[in-house]
Amino acid sequence: MSKNSRISQKNGSRGTQGTGKYGPNSSDQHLICSKRLVRRMIQLAETKPHSLVLDIGAGTGAITMPLAQEGLRVLAIENDPAFAEKLRRKCGEADHIRIIENDVLKCTLPREPFVVVSNIPFSITTPILGKLMDQPAMPFQRAVLIVEYGAARRFTADPITNPRILGWRMWFDITFVQTVSSVHFSPPPRVNAAILLISRKSRPPVAIGEHRRFMGLALHALRSPYMPVREALSGIFTVPQITRLTRNLGIDRNEPICSLNETQWALTYDAMRHYVDPHRWPRVPKAGWTT
Repeated sequence: MSKNSRISQKNGSRGTQGTGKYGPNSSDQHLICSKRLVRRMIQLAETKPHSLVLDIGAGTGAITMPLAQEGLRVLAIENDPAFAEKLRRKCGEADHIRIIENDVLKCTLPREPFVVVSNIPFSITTPILGKLMDQPAMPFQRAVLIVEYGAARRFTADPITNPRILGWRMWFDITFVQTVSSVHFSPPPRVNAAILLISRKSRPPVAIGEHRRFMGLALHALRSPYMPVREALSGIFTVPQITRLTRNLGIDRNEPICSLNETQWALTYDAMRHYVDPHRWPRVPKAGWTT
């Protein structure tokens, strides 16, 4: 393997993790043992020749190697030194596979458009998705992920009660594809998994440049997600404005704010921008929206 393809970033903090652990819980390392499942994931990725693809938590290469065989440029990220070394040996001299031995949450993501195909560690699923989607201006395009079944249902559920998930879904389509039985992993997890498909919206309802201001609205309005629309928006819009807005949205003013869909959220944000004095716009707190 060339020097460039054997990049190993060992400056990531492992703390007390030890070999084979992601965070405090090592039980989320369940390696895929189904070639059919891997083929299904690669098909869903819809990659083009020579696309850049990330395999997060690459393990011993169950996804990395088939991706490379498709002629794709693969960035394999693996925090476990033993797995990373096995992966290096398996890759041999392949110059289109780059291995990074580090915690993905400490890695700098590519500056060119990229896709993710990965069986990600269950214990850091939300932080990984946040790294991919919290800032929609970055060049992340699409992902096919194995995640815990419950997490997949939570990210795709309606109504949307979490402002962070709302932010993701304003710029990305998130789809529950299928349940994946625990028998397809070694060792098998205690719960089933699922394939989660994420794809960037070609025409998002809110411009990327408006992302931070939109998140201010989302955080404010969803502070109590089942609050009536008239109360949730009362600190921003006047009573007559709320009456006009709910009529335009086609909803009752007493419906819970979380009942709004992505299109209605975009219309609400647009109304705020055009008809509400900027000093009334809610601001994103310094802590951001990742908690």
